[in-house]
Amino acid sequence: MRRVVARALSIAGVLEVLAFADHASASDPAAAQALFDQARKLMTQERWAEACPKLEESQRLDPGGGTLLHLAICRDHEGKIATAWARYQDALGAAKHDNRKDRAKIAQARIDALGPRLPRLRLRVAARNRTLTGFRVSRDDVDVGEAQWGESVPVDPGARVIAAWADGHKRWTTTIDVPARAGETAVEIPALQLDPDAAATTTPRRDEPPKPTRIEEATRGDGQRTVGVALGAAGVVGAAVGSIFGLMAISKQREADAECKPPERTLCTAAGVAAGEDGTTFGTVSTVAFIAGGALLAGGAVLYFTAPDASSRVGLAPNVGPSRGGLALHGTF
Repeated sequence: MRRVVARALSIAGVLEVLAFADHASASDPAAAQALFDQARKLMTQERWAEACPKLEESQRLDPGGGTLLHLAICRDHEGKIATAWARYQDALGAAKHDNRKDRAKIAQARIDALGPRLPRLRLRVAARNRTLTGFRVSRDDVDVGEAQWGESVPVDPGARVIAAWADGHKRWTTTIDVPARAGETAVEIPALQLDPDAAATTTPRRDEPPKPTRIEEATRGDGQRTVGVALGAAGVVGAAVGSIFGLMAISKQREADAECKPPERTLCTAAGVAAGEDGTTFGTVSTVAFIAGGALLAGGAVLYFTAPDASSRVGLAPNVGPSRGGLALHGTF
């Protein structure tokens, strides 16, 4: 009887420390507070299974460090010590953030007490399963990611249902009993068996590279020719830009000559100096555009003419006149 009374007083004392939980940044503070108050009352009656879900929902509606710590204590008394240990970690972080040393002290003490007692589970997956399409593993209907396969992770004690499945294979399931003490329980997930009744799937396995999707035979080279034509067109644009800026550079140079006194080029008006600078800039842009355009044209021509089974021909020819310059793209398609 003395132990029961002491336990009740201990619970009541902890709850008093946490009585004024903060509920900031709430999406529904009124409902969260009501659930929190109901849960605290149930906790004083040691009705953990009823209190914990209310605290979970209260925390979802209105996250708070006090609610987190209550939830950790509730899961702790419920016997879900791995879940409680994780919640205490969250509560400790929140307490430090809120500068609540009282909460931090409680959370740290329980972390230190539960850590050495945590049961652990290791799921060993057969190597062949990793190559199966759609292969998945779950624990208590919750997916277990590939990063956890083969690793020892804390779990709550009690019956744990492990399942594995993949496309075109029979589902594998087992139930294990994880003891409520420190130690590791290992589960071997065997290679899944083919399901003869499952519909055939054409999805490639993980270890098989996907087959290329072909509109026409790959040897025809239509895709390569398309890229070649596109590069050639971009090269023509580059050449056109170079021609335009080249003509602009010539025009600006003429303006500069008109404002200066050859051959002494330093004797220029302000307009002449500006025109000369513009002419130099335009000339540089023209040169760069011609170089880039030429490179694109050359690359496009190589791609086009080296494509297999070409059914069309294309040609490039200079197109130069008194006031223009460039390359013309012509052919039959």
